[in-house]
Amino acid sequence: MRFYTFYIFLFFVLASPFKLFGQQLDYAPGEVIVQFKEKNKTIAQANTFVSKYYNKYSVNKALFSDMGIYLLKFDSNEYSLDEVISELNRDRDVLYAQINSLVSPRTTIPDDPLFVDQWYLEEIAAPEAWNITTGGTDINGREIVLAVMDRGFDINHADLRDNVWTNQGEIPDDGIDNDGNQFVDDYFGWNFELNSDTHGSSTGTMIHGTNVAGIAGARGDNDTGISGVSWDVKIMYMSGLRSEAEIIEAYQYIAEMRRRYNESNGEEGAYIVATTISLGITGATPDDHPVWCDLYNTVGQQGVLSVCATDNLDVDVDVQGDIPTTCSSEYMIAVTNTNRDNRKTSPAAYGTRSIDIGAPGVENITTSPNSTYNNVTGTSVSAPLVGGAIALLYSAPCQTLADQALIDPSSVALRMKNIVYGGVKTNPDLEDMVSQGGVLNLLGSMEALDISCNGNNSASNSSITIIQNPVQRAVEDITIDYLAPIDGQLFIRVFDTKGSLIYERSVNRSFFGENRVLINTTNLSAGIYLVSLDLPDGESQTEKVLIY
Repeated sequence: MRFYTFYIFLFFVLASPFKLFGQQLDYAPGEVIVQFKEKNKTIAQANTFVSKYYNKYSVNKALFSDMGIYLLKFDSNEYSLDEVISELNRDRDVLYAQINSLVSPRTTIPDDPLFVDQWYLEEIAAPEAWNITTGGTDINGREIVLAVMDRGFDINHADLRDNVWTNQGEIPDDGIDNDGNQFVDDYFGWNFELNSDTHGSSTGTMIHGTNVAGIAGARGDNDTGISGVSWDVKIMYMSGLRSEAEIIEAYQYIAEMRRRYNESNGEEGAYIVATTISLGITGATPDDHPVWCDLYNTVGQQGVLSVCATDNLDVDVDVQGDIPTTCSSEYMIAVTNTNRDNRKTSPAAYGTRSIDIGAPGVENITTSPNSTYNNVTGTSVSAPLVGGAIALLYSAPCQTLADQALIDPSSVALRMKNIVYGGVKTNPDLEDMVSQGGVLNLLGSMEALDISCNGNNSASNSSITIIQNPVQRAVEDITIDYLAPIDGQLFIRVFDTKGSLIYERSVNRSFFGENRVLINTTNLSAGIYLVSLDLPDGESQTEKVLIY
């Protein structure tokens, strides 16, 4: 009995060491950060300091020598961290002693059980973007709609049913065209093959459409299946698209519903911001399909961007042709398929004139009929990542974009396309294959939108602005607005005319928030000061301020 008990105990010791011998540490063991009261302390001086503790501590490195900040090491098996912190904080030469805490990525992770298999969302930096918004509505409370165009859908899927768009201008199943849009009982969108708002097909083909819909807009954080790019976007289902005529009719429906929304200030229609389609004609050219191609400008004028999947053939569509991705419209984004290394997959079409960006599409786990899930490869699951990304970007708290969306919808759509492009993660493998030379990166696009929202069109710029200058001493604060890249630690520092540092503050760049610092002037003398924004790469932006 003791024999088996021993081995059972040993198994759990080996399998779960952290649970038996202590929880996962959130700090670096055997390390302590010390800031000395004396600034500009050299390594030699730091070594002299630790020598009085008889080899208990050693200097690991200077972290910020100008500020007297060093990383010390000690034997964590011999000395407890609490003991070390307490001892050092009592030392008359030490300003602060603290643990070296570990940091974690600021990402929003949904509780969907299959999210761990959604590698493609990590690849486009969706979890980081979800810290800002997870979708659903814009800052003005408008319900954001993504039109998904395909053969058929399982709209009752457990991961899709809560995100189905409903036409609030229509009374379901009363046999009347209540909203006067020429479609009777289009409460759940429309099926152009069956002439109803049911979303199967005559052949029962619902797999492809259900796969596409889940990538863009499966309900996120509902403890079910997967997460779409936009957790709460409303999906307008355009089903039964077997021919060009039905596709044309579907785009007409989309353009009309968005037009009504624009002109009624949201009282009618739908706030459709994008469409995504993963259907097409191999080898076709715009000359033979002018009606279809012209539609992208028509829906774009109403404020709708159209995302289109290119062919799953390893061909240059600029030479070989493809519809719709060779249609020429500034309101269209054509997408090819990339893998985990952000390289174009084979087979997947390309073309520097016609294809714009790549998006991951290799064994993407997604929704399938009857509340199941499967892995899908192809441009069909690359394109809806971009469609879902556009919907998510519209939900970001950018007031200027939301205010203009109904006033000047076509320019806002083009602005959003440029924001998507502004976040693209470039890759040499794609430079000669797609016009933007890279793949979708949602966090990068959020940063581009943030900077655009603040009225600065250069995402790489940094700046510092003194809001009121000169400043009356002891009455007014120095008010500093700053703009900088998101990544890395920033410092606001104030120097006198002799170059002496008299104020320092660590700051973070926030998304869509107020990047502002107030400095009290009570303890400052009248005179001229230099205020600098110091960036992680060592560069600085500096402004003079006069205190009188």
